[in-house]
Amino acid sequence: MKESRFPNDEGEDAWMVVQVFADEHWNAYHDIRRAVLFEARGLIGYDANHPDDRRDGHFPLLLLLENTPLGAARLDLMSEQTAWVRTVAIRAERQGKGYGRMLMAGLEKFASQHRVKRLLVNAARDAVGFYEALGWAVIEAGHENPVLTKELRTRPQW
Repeated sequence: MKESRFPNDEGEDAWMVVQVFADEHWNAYHDIRRAVLFEARGLIGYDANHPDDRRDGHFPLLLLLENTPLGAARLDLMSEQTAWVRTVAIRAERQGKGYGRMLMAGLEKFASQHRVKRLLVNAARDAVGFYEALGWAVIEAGHENPVLTKELRTRPQW
């Protein structure tokens, strides 16, 4: 199966967001999520074999900088035009350096090519500012993890 790639088109760092297929990318994807979303928060029970990661319409993505995995996220198509962004994580030692923006830029390109017009995310409270800086808007603030949305301009699939 051919890997979907969404390279940086600004010509600066050699980064790209790839759809996870290869075993080495699956390992990195789970290592990043386990470390950032579970271990760093004192949580246990991470399941690297969770069926949602391989469900039809769910797309695990990995941010690579010069072929080094730095971040992970999953895009779950929910309808013809709406998708949820899940489990966004950047390696702890690389946070605060713009890699989250890179990951989200690649994810948005991927979503646009799948004709998604609206993204949703359940954000950790401390990540709301990050999403707002990228053009997301809070639509449900009352939950433990607020829900944010972003409208996309779609690109035709070639």
